[in-house]
Amino acid sequence: MIRKPQRAFTLIELLVVIAIIAILAAILFPVFAKAKASAKKTASLSGMKQIALGLHMYSTDYDDMAVPEYGFASSSDPNPYHNNMTWVGKIMPYVKNRGVFWDKIIPDPREDGTLPSGERVFIDPFFGSGYEYRWEWVTNFSLNTDGYSRHWSGTDCKNINWSGNGNQRSLTSIEDVATRMSVAVTRYANLPWSWMRFYAIDAAWPTIDRYANGWSWYQLIYDARRDYEGPRFIAAYADGHAGKFGREKFIGYYVDTPGQNEANTYDEYCDAMDAKKLWSFWGRAWSGD
Repeated sequence: MIRKPQRAFTLIELLVVIAIIAILAAILFPVFAKAKASAKKTASLSGMKQIALGLHMYSTDYDDMAVPEYGFASSSDPNPYHNNMTWVGKIMPYVKNRGVFWDKIIPDPREDGTLPSGERVFIDPFFGSGYEYRWEWVTNFSLNTDGYSRHWSGTDCKNINWSGNGNQRSLTSIEDVATRMSVAVTRYANLPWSWMRFYAIDAAWPTIDRYANGWSWYQLIYDARRDYEGPRFIAAYADGHAGKFGREKFIGYYVDTPGQNEANTYDEYCDAMDAKKLWSFWGRAWSGD
């Protein structure tokens, strides 16, 4: 029996197969990338849910009081940023996982400095020497200081008495715990880490058409739009659930197109917050409700 010689692929056939594989890869890789990004957002939302429950458990153990955003180890502490006396450290026994306090969408931040004790810390690139933080101070899931944790006194938004350290809130005094945001995703310029707290009175009035290139109380939440499409940000709420919120929760300020401003002055901002009924979400800095 005479065997017939086996036919090999021609160069053209090989090129066609390679071209088909390349086309399929070009189609599928963006799908895979989108699926990976979606998975990271889901992981971040899951972490936010654990934080929400941790805050709720903390309040249950402390007579329904909201967690304080920080408390120094002692008044003589030479550098309070080297201790773990932040709300993150206080609810750590309930979540037992450092990872839940970091947004999975951006690279996992790593300490870039070392104390004489050998402990690793984050060094602030904008403020320079002396500003070194333990990780509990610079998480990118941040506490709502004046709308959830504490409140001051006054009659309304235009007349807030900021003297003193304020008073810890009781969760039972909050008008609607299901709508009160307690923790939100934040960004500190282009760093992979942020700051452990924000002031709602500032964060609710961001510049919409610019990013901060340094420290800004106003941009802490809204600059997360670098990574959150829509934008649809993630947050924890006072009743223990986690969810999303968007542009509708902010009073917009524009630098490049000032004609779009929803408020040009602080008084106008207060009026806009009243008109859009946003205080139940952000919290009233002058009132415990």
